[in-house]
Amino acid sequence: LSLQTNSKAFTAKTSCVRRRYREFLWLKRQLQKNAGLVPVPELPGKSTFYVGSTDEFIEKRRQGLQQFLEK
Repeated sequence: LSLQTNSKAFTAKTSCVRRRYREFLWLKRQLQKNAGLVPVPELPGKSTFYVGSTDEFIEKRRQGLQQFLEK
């Protein structure tokens, strides 16, 4: 996950972090606890069976997680 900021509070304007899927599940649960009536976006599925290459699956999930964060 790559993050960019223009905030003067951070000296580095771009940073990269690695997160596991379970950390996104935790984040979603925390958001749901505090969201009230505001809908929390869905996470991409966690499929144990995927037709296609592993690289394709990882990239598709990465894109889904990025969309989750942007929403």
